[in-house]
Amino acid sequence: MNLEKIKASLAPCGLSCEKCFAHVDGDIRRYSLKLKEKLGNFHNYAKRFETMLGDPIFKKYSDFKDMLDYFASKNCKGCRNEQCKLFKLCGVRECHQEKQIDFCYQCDEFPCDKTNFDKGLYKGWVMINKKIRETGLEQFYEKTGTRPRYL
Repeated sequence: MNLEKIKASLAPCGLSCEKCFAHVDGDIRRYSLKLKEKLGNFHNYAKRFETMLGDPIFKKYSDFKDMLDYFASKNCKGCRNEQCKLFKLCGVRECHQEKQIDFCYQCDEFPCDKTNFDKGLYKGWVMINKKIRETGLEQFYEKTGTRPRYL
């Protein structure tokens, strides 16, 4: 497996940038754009369907459309290419650049408190990097290739 290909997909923290909803080339953005295209002007019909079908779910179409628009509008190129557009306080990118390492698990100080992650993300970050260390980077990458990011 090519290390550059893995690094193009996985951020220094071990999370998959390509699977993030904000990634410019990610599936979530791509499918959101496609769904918007397929739905066309459905917002004009949602009110009618609410009445015709007697289903109140169509009252929520506006919220759904707002979320779909949000997913379709994101355009992050990944943490190795730019500062994270979502988590602006992330300390991993700066640290990995300063230490010139590819992934957090390679650092002598791992785990550390420089990430600025909340409790849940910190726990996941530690788990991911321990898994990479145990199984190896290539095996981790291959196993996570088809798994959703948001489990």
